[in-house]
Amino acid sequence: MKTAFITGAGSDIGREVALLLGTRGYKILAHAKEKKCPKIEHTTKVLKRENIAHAVYVADFTSKVEVTDMCNEIIRNESELEIIVHVAGGGAAFGHDKITPEQLIDLVNLNLIAPMMITHKLLPLLTDGSLIVFTSALSGFHAGWYPSDACFDAAKGGLMRFAENMARNLAPKTRVNCIAIGLSYVEDSLKEWRAGMAGQIPMGRIAYPRDYVKCIEFFLDHDYITGVSLPLDGGWQGYNVNPPPGYAKKGE
Repeated sequence: MKTAFITGAGSDIGREVALLLGTRGYKILAHAKEKKCPKIEHTTKVLKRENIAHAVYVADFTSKVEVTDMCNEIIRNESELEIIVHVAGGGAAFGHDKITPEQLIDLVNLNLIAPMMITHKLLPLLTDGSLIVFTSALSGFHAGWYPSDACFDAAKGGLMRFAENMARNLAPKTRVNCIAIGLSYVEDSLKEWRAGMAGQIPMGRIAYPRDYVKCIEFFLDHDYITGVSLPLDGGWQGYNVNPPPGYAKKGE
């Protein structure tokens, strides 16, 4: 049976990707940070409702030990992989002058080290014609103006470079692409701020999980595309290196 591994499968985006691939006949390996949490339980409930074969694998991506153990468990239990979609990631606005060494390490482990480790560990399972998709951010192209941390920008840029290198090395057996998200809907304390930025986006709104899923469909249906970092930003900031309206440096 065709099999797809999706990290961050409890998120809105991860859940929609799991549903898409499940309806296309894939068995879903759904990653979660914790085995018992409402988000991954919601995903498994949706998959069960649609009669989609699935299994849950658990790891906190800030822990290299947990990531390694999870990969070893997948290798023991699964015979092959056709797709890996790296959705898990994220950051917090600690500020460049406030972030601690521990927070920096956790953030880079989550956004860069864990995806690289997983990719290398699971390479032996990948089949001919397989696909890997990473999730980066617009700040991976050029550093952002907003109070995210420089190490988040560096991690997302590093993920793009890793994807490009792997695309060269794994072709033609495996294609490797990246989706660089701009502002997207996330159910958190900043969702109203994101929605309020819609006036700066040429397409008039932030991205939603359905937009990400369409990118996955594009990569699935175009088997000549590899080494691409596709901006999912509604035209917002791909080449805008000027400060956004209202931006001011500290002290100005």
